[in-house]
Amino acid sequence: MKYRNRTHWKRIVSSPISLIILVVIFCVLLRATWSIYDKDRLSATKLAQAQIELAKLNVRQTSLAAQVSRLSTDEGIEAEIRSKYPAVKQGESVAVIIGDSNLDSSSNDTATSSIQIVHTAWWEKVLQMIEFWK
Repeated sequence: MKYRNRTHWKRIVSSPISLIILVVIFCVLLRATWSIYDKDRLSATKLAQAQIELAKLNVRQTSLAAQVSRLSTDEGIEAEIRSKYPAVKQGESVAVIIGDSNLDSSSNDTATSSIQIVHTAWWEKVLQMIEFWK
């Protein structure tokens, strides 16, 4: 009797309908596995990007902490104000040095080449003349 059941199951398994059903089930499982694999690769990429971003933020945090500690002193505040605004203390003066006459000729050429001539349009000259006569 067992032999008869084997042939019956063998006929069912080897039938074209059951093979088509098995192939469909295999394709569904393969697609689900591929989807999980893609999600795993995507999450690994996002993890690497997040770790890079975290490292950048840690560097920024340390630099900001250093700036905060520098600005917590009076000297740091004064240095920051002087770097951002043309501020001077009472009694101080500002000296502008144009050039040094003891420079050799090659450095003199570079000093004169850095001077820029500003050309104004004719109507700006007319406006300046009108303002002059007011």
